[in-house]
Amino acid sequence: MDAQIDFAQFAKYSSASPAQRKTILAQDSAWLAARAPVCAAAFNTGGTIDGISATSCLLDESNARLDAVKGITPPEARLKGTDSTDPNQLSWYTTPEGSRIAEINTQGDQTGGAVVAWVIVGGANGFVVNPKQFYFQDGSFTDAGVPEPSAPAYYRVPAGKKFEFDIDYSKLGKDPNADKSGAGYLYAPGAPVAVWA
Repeated sequence: MDAQIDFAQFAKYSSASPAQRKTILAQDSAWLAARAPVCAAAFNTGGTIDGISATSCLLDESNARLDAVKGITPPEARLKGTDSTDPNQLSWYTTPEGSRIAEINTQGDQTGGAVVAWVIVGGANGFVVNPKQFYFQDGSFTDAGVPEPSAPAYYRVPAGKKFEFDIDYSKLGKDPNADKSGAGYLYAPGAPVAVWA
């Protein structure tokens, strides 16, 4: 995978101006330096499974980087939701910048809604938390949720660091759709790129 990334970057580097070459090298160095710490932060239970999960994470990081370098927009990721807090049980989405995102269904609330925990590990350039990018959708029904006080808008998660915040989706009881097969919690930095169902 690294060889494919190098090959794709070399083609861009060869035709780039000196300033563009400097930018390419800086981005590559930052991503490569953050890749292992991101995976170590995501999987740190202390068990032997962490090594296996971290290796899989490194491959996910590299796949996302290769798509970004090639300018490929991957299809929307369909991920499995869970109420487990074990990082090895979570379904992780990897952004093109190398940040990792997971969702945990933590509890119901008094309104028939749900409190969801979002887990972020900052990639090479960190990750800026915008709670408006994390919402529930079922067809035309949308619940933007209410961020808990622990979810400061525009907080920057540093590279290789984990941050968790909660959003209370209190309007789920008003979802008019009986069939929930298309429902899920979305991460949408613009267009939706990942949904946990």
